[in-house]
Amino acid sequence: LTIWDTAGQERFRTLTSSYYRGAHGVILVYDVTEPASFADVKQVWLKELALHAELDEMVLMLVANKIDKQPRVVEREAGLQCARELNALYMECSARTKVGVQAAFEELVHKIMHSPRLNAARANSDRANLRPLRVTDEAPAQDSCAC
Repeated sequence: LTIWDTAGQERFRTLTSSYYRGAHGVILVYDVTEPASFADVKQVWLKELALHAELDEMVLMLVANKIDKQPRVVEREAGLQCARELNALYMECSARTKVGVQAAFEELVHKIMHSPRLNAARANSDRANLRPLRVTDEAPAQDSCAC
């Protein structure tokens, strides 16, 4: 995996377009205590993705972060509804307490690994024609590569 985290910072804005190209998955994170960050999912980040990536070819995940903080302003149902509209996976987590963080990454990777786009790419690649290496106790033949 190659994971890029810009944390929504403006100084990375010019670089993010290159991160999107060829991406198999994207996690859009918002803060449940900040309604502006929830609004930015559609008003900023989804538009940014649409400009630089093929949304229908990637796995999207919407993550509600800071579920350990109060007061919670963006309710779970709003996040679920947004995820439905985006055709995205939905998770809730707390980066501070680590609740749900690993599960979010694991779910995203699982969905990517089973996505039609990735499976088609595998089938078309030269690697698809390679035979798996079998490990034996025998020494490799002189003209073979044991790398």
